[in-house]
Amino acid sequence: MPWLVKDGKPEDRMFFVHVPRCGGTSLMQHFDVPHKAMEGRSLWGKFGMRTFFRRYKLLESANFPIKTRGNLIFVAMFLGAIPLYVFGYWPFGLFVMLVSLAFLVGLSFVFVAPTISRILLIRRFFLTLVHYILCRFMESIDWCTGTNNKGYMMHLTAQKVLKYGYVSAEEFEQANTMAIVRNPYARMVSIFMYNRFGEQESFDHFMKNWYTIMKPYRETKEMEEWYIPCHAIPQFEYTHFEGKQLVQSIVKQEELKFLKTKKDEHKAVEQDSTVRDLPDPVRNALLGMPHTNKRSTNKKWYEYYNQETLNMCYEMYKNDFVVFDYSPIMEQRPDLKSPTAPTSPRGSLQRMVRNSYRLSIEEQSVRIEKIRTSGEMSGNGANHSVAMAAETIQKELEAGLLNSSSRAATNTLAENDVDNSSNNNNNVTANSATEEQPTDNNV
Repeated sequence: MPWLVKDGKPEDRMFFVHVPRCGGTSLMQHFDVPHKAMEGRSLWGKFGMRTFFRRYKLLESANFPIKTRGNLIFVAMFLGAIPLYVFGYWPFGLFVMLVSLAFLVGLSFVFVAPTISRILLIRRFFLTLVHYILCRFMESIDWCTGTNNKGYMMHLTAQKVLKYGYVSAEEFEQANTMAIVRNPYARMVSIFMYNRFGEQESFDHFMKNWYTIMKPYRETKEMEEWYIPCHAIPQFEYTHFEGKQLVQSIVKQEELKFLKTKKDEHKAVEQDSTVRDLPDPVRNALLGMPHTNKRSTNKKWYEYYNQETLNMCYEMYKNDFVVFDYSPIMEQRPDLKSPTAPTSPRGSLQRMVRNSYRLSIEEQSVRIEKIRTSGEMSGNGANHSVAMAAETIQKELEAGLLNSSSRAATNTLAENDVDNSSNNNNNVTANSATEEQPTDNNV
């Protein structure tokens, strides 16, 4: 969740709420965030941020990066230490061999996206290492990027950024805040490609493991990186707080195509697209955004699914379908049944996400101040109060801030949360018994 433009007039500043696996990395590169984050830092800090962004870019192309210049150096060190070990300088030779081997294994197989996301102990050790042992050398609070004990800072939710004080309430109110979201089914495949344990791991096996990894969120709405990886958090948690939208401009990745030409802009208006009412700074930023981190694959994203994995994905991210108005029906796969019962036709995007919907300064200030001063974030355990979410939604309805389509959506979201809360409270034992192998009946 970095700043893209921080200097200049308040109305020109842009703060990007970076939902993982939705195309935001290329936007960060386009605005040269890596270079900006190193300005004014110590040599140790510059080394840390440079290392962070190099690793971040490297892991976009390989889950286990073996063929790298760094590993070539470590191999040379290991081989060069063998004669020292053999011909009498064995303590020093052994030391060099162990150090080079530790770096090679650590950077290629341990501190990589799949293990940090999916192995809890490794993630906690990594967060402790970069924050305490290495003295926060990969952290840039000024630009809200890098990593520390709170997790990957560019992937913090809007409420976390405000809660931790990385961005002030005044800055957040005045800046152009934006986020990109995408179809939850397609995003799930992207998460799989980024976090799988090699090409031999199947999507089916990954989904069952991911379902277990999401247990803290599913049961208690836990969102701290210490307990759950940022990639597992639903998209709406990045942009909303207690059922209300925090981020000003939310754009569907699938609708970025409407920004290419003037003709496409007319299509955006006709289809009531998420890009039709964007502020000029946001529109210009998206117009210049390249897409540089797309991984090549021989399969279309919808070809990875079967009925079981489709049901599991919908269960884990069903609120994303509701809030961002994505259909749970996978039209590309008519052989798969919809995970939910058919509903009445929905209008184009008007469910709390329309960019023409703007909070008054007073209401937004109250909402942000509530996050900043609360004792604990709403995403932590039982403190994520469904009743409070329903209350805020009701107040908004009474104030006439939402149209009829929005009312139906927000009521659906509240009902889903209530149902989830009730099911979690009544079926804890059943969930624990079936956690590792969920069936069609419990997804």
